[in-house]
This record gives sequence, C-alpha cells and structure tokens, in this order.
Amino acid sequence: MMYDHVDINEFLFDVAEIGQWEGEEELATENINLVFHRLFETVDQETDIELFREMLEAIWPYWQYQPGLVELDDELINHFIAFLIEEFSNDSDE
Repeated sequence: MMYDHVDINEFLFDVAEIGQWEGEEELATENINLVFHRLFETVDQETDIELFREMLEAIWPYWQYQPGLVELDDELINHFIAFLIEEFSNDSDE
C-alpha cells in the first residue's frame, strides 16, 4: 500500500492550519483530509512514488481558495480524485 511508502500525516490538516472558512473550518479540514485519504485508497499501487507525491502536493493548491471545499460529498471527491489521477497520468505519458 502507498501508506507503506508515504506518510499521509505529512499532508493532513488540523483546524488550526486550514485558514478562514467563514465558520466552516472544521468541515473544510474534514473534507480536505478526506480527499487525501481517498487518493491513498484509490491510486494504483504500481504508481511511481514521486508521481504520487506530486498528486498529493497538488491537492491543497487546488482546493485552498475553492469555496466548494465545504460542499464536498463522496461523489464530488471521487470525481476530483479521478480527474487528478487522469491529469497526472496524462502528464507522465508525455
């Protein structure tokens, strides 16, 4: 598993780190952490570790200023993860 190669705790947030979300800091924290966990659960175990780290590092910059972070549900998270994997797979093919 990817958990054996990369420490997810490097990427997870706590409420004090998430910034201002108009009173929704706990929800924003929970949702961004769900995104990280979902990527760990979903990514192909044969994925290059450096490519996987690049995917992880792309998550927060994407969501940092997106108000939709507090509206995420499982379907949207799955869609985002599929998009992320596809984008990075396409980039690595070039």
